[in-house]
Formats: sequence, structure tokens, C-alpha cells
Amino acid sequence: MKQKSIFLLAFLFAANVIQLNAQTIYKDVAPIFYNNCTSCHHNGGIKFSLTHYSDVVANSYSISADLLSNRMPPWPPDANYKHYAHERILSATDKATLINWLNGGLLAGDTTLAPPVPNYTKAELYGTPDMIVKFPKFTSTSTTTDKYICLNIPINLPQDRYIRAFEYVPSNRAIIHHAVITIDTTNTAVDDLSGNCYNFQGQINIGDYAPGMGPTVFPGVAPTKLGIRLKGSSTLSLQLHVPENTAGQQDSSEVHFFFYPVNEPNVRPMYFETVLQNWNFTVPANSVTTANAYFPTSGTMPYSVSLYSSFVHSHNTCTSIINYAFKGIDTIPLIKVPHWNFHWQGQYTFTKMVKLPTSYRLFSQHVYDNTINNPLTPNHNAAVNPGYFTTDEMLFDSYLYTAYQAGDENVDIASILAADPLFYPTGITNSSNTILKTNVYPNPSDNIFNIEYALQTAQYVQLSIYNLAGEEVSKIMSGIEAAGNHVHQWNANEKKLAKGIYLYQIKAGKELKSGKIVLE
Repeated sequence: MKQKSIFLLAFLFAANVIQLNAQTIYKDVAPIFYNNCTSCHHNGGIKFSLTHYSDVVANSYSISADLLSNRMPPWPPDANYKHYAHERILSATDKATLINWLNGGLLAGDTTLAPPVPNYTKAELYGTPDMIVKFPKFTSTSTTTDKYICLNIPINLPQDRYIRAFEYVPSNRAIIHHAVITIDTTNTAVDDLSGNCYNFQGQINIGDYAPGMGPTVFPGVAPTKLGIRLKGSSTLSLQLHVPENTAGQQDSSEVHFFFYPVNEPNVRPMYFETVLQNWNFTVPANSVTTANAYFPTSGTMPYSVSLYSSFVHSHNTCTSIINYAFKGIDTIPLIKVPHWNFHWQGQYTFTKMVKLPTSYRLFSQHVYDNTINNPLTPNHNAAVNPGYFTTDEMLFDSYLYTAYQAGDENVDIASILAADPLFYPTGITNSSNTILKTNVYPNPSDNIFNIEYALQTAQYVQLSIYNLAGEEVSKIMSGIEAAGNHVHQWNANEKKLAKGIYLYQIKAGKELKSGKIVLE
């Protein structure tokens, strides 16, 4: 009996060791934080850092609350309405992994086994810009009201260039409510620090910056080799909205440009325009109302265009936004933000450009809640009207677009951008032969599938499920993953899909692998 007890104790000890080794520890969850959180939450970023184990432990309560409420990671657009490139959406598997790890005691394990922390700088794009335009330092004078200032820097290039990417980089994000970047081709713009510079000084608008917004990057691959033409002898103009209660703080902004080579052939011109505006509405006190806008204001599109990205904008009384194109009862979905948050805005690039034919018209609707149910509205006992101040409201929706060419709507913009070196952190390459294995289990299944693969090197990975018609039915993963084994779970019942055969597709670097999934 004693001998059997010794064997039993040894067996139980071994079982406990195996169970311990199978437990989730920090190295397992670190990549989830890197992919979804630390681009904002790093040293020098917003609020607190989440780049190390000690950071996560110190802020675990906030992390749990934000995960359970779906407040983080912030991704305002409704993914069931429209998908975009570089979506920041936490998969059900990753969310469950984080919550279980947080609730399970935040097991550290050997934290040195976690992947290297990405290198974050104020600029998000990698590589050396072809031109950096530095604006002079200014000191905010905004006390009890917002200020609008305009700054200008001459550009002295020997010839016109096409912009492939650009990024607005403030030195103090806290005092930049938004920035509008325009080109003055007449070189007559002058600085205006009065606080009342409400009009854009340039004639060509190339883009905006708002809280939560990233850089603008165009695919440089034919037939979608896209860019904005920059006149060599022109002036770069910034209109900066500086919010109240920031007096005494300083900022010195930069704009980083990446150009196509001189005389690059077949670059298609892009245009940025706020096509949907409404300055004629009132949100009465203690009421909920809507405001609409159309483009064109009458009739339909004068010519067919390909929409590249959407940037919708409102202030704090707004609670939801929807944009679509329509022809009679037929609609083309563009963007839906069911819970508008002024502090998380973005320019959302379509996974494939959206064809807007001549027979269609653009529509926007913003909902404004000026009641006690909206704690962000300035004063629910007073009316809110359109205006330039944060306490006013806006319906101001913009699009990047180009003239339509046949086949634009079939080009996979998201995949092209996912392989763009401007988005790669140090150590991420666009290499071949990086996917070592793939496996799906159980397969067939009536519900849950585990999709497993191994990476030879760290890569930007996209994992999606398609039906046999080639339509994406579920996006499971879109982000950076470290070298090694990875498993993602797909719950087919979440989409209420019909039984049958589906395909999974994994793209990492230059490699693409796919396989069959049987839903019983």
C-alpha cells in the first residue's frame, strides 16, 4: 500500500505540474496587449502604459472594467455594418483569454519570455520621411473659450510631388482638438494667432487630424497607385483648434511626408473633401433630434468615384452617426457609429474601395441627445447650435476618393496596406515561407473551430473565414503576432451561418494559406 501511495503522489504531482504549465501566464497575453492596446498605452502615450507586466497589474481593475463594457479597445464603427483596414477589434478568443487571466490572479510566469515591447515614437509610421515640415512653437491662450489659430510654412521643392503617405505629429496632443491640413497654392496665406482663424487658408485640403486618428497611407501598387499632388512651390497651412482651459501649454507640430519617386508613372490623384455638411439645425434643450445632409444637395453624383476612406465628425451632443449612398430603396453602406465618442475619432479606410456610381447620392444622419441621459452634452437646459466651438455641434463628414476605374471595387486594399513597410515595427518583415503549419480542429464541427498555425518570424497576420462565393463572413485576426504557435477560435454560431463548407485564409508576410472548414 505504501508503494502505491508513493506512485499515486508522484502521479498527482506530475498532473499538477502539467496543469500549471498549461495555465495562461503573462507571456501568453502580452501579444494581445501589444496588438490592441499599447499603440496608445505606452510611455509618452495617453493615460497609463500597458507595455510591461507591472503596468498591467497596476491598472488591472480599469482593464477588466473596460473589457467587460466593450469600451476598450476603442473602435467606434459598427463592424456588422462595414469593415475597414486595420480594425482594432478584440476577438472573442482574445477577450476571453484576457478576462480569464485577469480573474485568475494575473499569473506572471517568466515575464522575460514575453515578446519584445514594440518601439513607440510620436510618429506612427516607420522609415525616414522624405520631408518633415516643422511648425514654430506656439503657446495656447485658450482660457474659457476655444481658439482657432492658423500657421503656415512655405514648401520649396524643385518640382511637384505625389504624396504616398503623410502624418500629422503634434508635440502636445492634449492641446490639439483637431487640425486641418491644407495646401495654399497661391502662397498668400499668413499666420493668424488671434484665436479667430475659422477659415481654411489653403485651397487644397489633404486631410484632418482628430483624437484617435492615425496617419494617411495610400497603396503604391498598380492599378491602385494613389496619391495627392503637392505643388512644389506652395505653402503648407495648418488650422489648429485649441480647446479651452489649455492656456500656457505649448505645442510644436510637424507633418511628415512620404513621396513617390520623382516622375513616378501612373499615380492616380486622390482628393479629400467634406462633402456632407449641415450648418442649419438646432438641438433644443432637453430633447433628442436628428440632422441630415446630402451630396449632391440635389440630383445625383456628377461622375462615378471610388471612395477610399471615411472621416465623420461631430462634438459632444452627438450620440450616433450613419452614412450611406442610396438610389431609391437601394443603399450602399459606408459607416455606422452607434455610440459616437468625441475622444475617439478616425479616418476609416475601406477594405476595398467603394464604387459610388453616377446614379447614387450620399446621405448622412447624426443623432443629437441634449438631455440628462447624455452626460457629455454641455448643458441640457440650453439649446445647442452648429458652430466651431466644442460646446457647439457639427455635422461634418469627409471622404478620400478618386475617379472610378473599372475593377477598383475588387482590389484588396486592406491586404496591400497590411504588407506596407510603413506600418511595420522593427523586426516585422514582408517575408515568404513564414507559416510553418496550419491545422483546424475539430473539423467537421457544429459550432466551435480552433484554427492553429505557427509563424517562423513575427509578422502582420490576417485570418478570415470566407464562404464558397468568396465573401468574408468573419474576420478573426488582424494584427502583429510573434514567432511561434498561435490558436484562434471561431464560433460559427455567432454569425448564424448555414451549414456547409467554408474556407479559412491566413495571410502573413507574402505567404497565403487556406483550407476547408465543414460546419455540420
